[in-house]
Amino acid sequence: MSRSRALAGYYDLLGVPRNATEMEIRSAYGRDVLRLNESPPANAPQIRATLDAALATLVDPEKRSAYDAQLAALMQEVSAGSADESDRAFKYARNGGLWFAGGGLVTAGTYAFSEGTYFLAWGPLVFGGFQLLRGLLRYLSVPSGTRRTTQLVTLIGLIGVGLVSAGFVGLSETMGAQEAAERDRWNAMIDSNANLVDQASTLVTAVFDRSGAWTDRDSSEMAQASALYGLIADTVTNTAVPGRLEWYRTGLAKNFREAATITADYAKLSASSPQSAIADLDRRWKTRLDDLKQLSDRFESQEGASR
Repeated sequence: MSRSRALAGYYDLLGVPRNATEMEIRSAYGRDVLRLNESPPANAPQIRATLDAALATLVDPEKRSAYDAQLAALMQEVSAGSADESDRAFKYARNGGLWFAGGGLVTAGTYAFSEGTYFLAWGPLVFGGFQLLRGLLRYLSVPSGTRRTTQLVTLIGLIGVGLVSAGFVGLSETMGAQEAAERDRWNAMIDSNANLVDQASTLVTAVFDRSGAWTDRDSSEMAQASALYGLIADTVTNTAVPGRLEWYRTGLAKNFREAATITADYAKLSASSPQSAIADLDRRWKTRLDDLKQLSDRFESQEGASR
């Protein structure tokens, strides 16, 4: 039994508060003696002797005063010891937290300023994290009254810095891998559709290069081009891209969709169609080509600057 339990045991044994009156103490003593006599355990004599000692001490003003003084002194000593242990545990945890936070900052700093490459500070992170965990367990085991708010805030701050720093790198790496995968799929889509774009462009160019009146062959080839442009627009629409290229995917899909619509309208022409109808379609086609060039120029300006 500890010294504090031995001293506080008289009050605890009788189940009375430390400011109990003599009548309350005697009543509690009589109750416990009665229970002891009704069903005595094997160590009943020892318990009775302890009850008698508790009664003799607590009903005697001088003995009780000395007992309370000794108890108060011991409580102060225990409290001081707990405060010292709290400070030692805090310093241990704080030092681990500094290593942990420092390792996270080194990792995040090299990642942020080295364009995606970084030095993973395993030593400080693992050593600091282990020491921080041990220190926290020790710190949280001391009486709550000895833990100071500033200490708790410091430890929480160090943990936060370490976790946020390491989390920044982890999240950036995850997002970077996702973006790289999307970029690869986009590039693969562009490559796979290049042949379709060439076929459609060849058909349209062949129609434009012919002289004379509009023919059924012109309409047939424009219908083929329209189908190809529609297929390309669908593929572009359904292919994911990195967030920074979403505007380009949307604009490109819209442009190919417009190409499909215009070529479909060309396919509806006949030899008797007025020249004004053909001229109107020619203007729409030129506007689409101008829009496509603007998209390409913006794309090259953005991606060229990021390379």
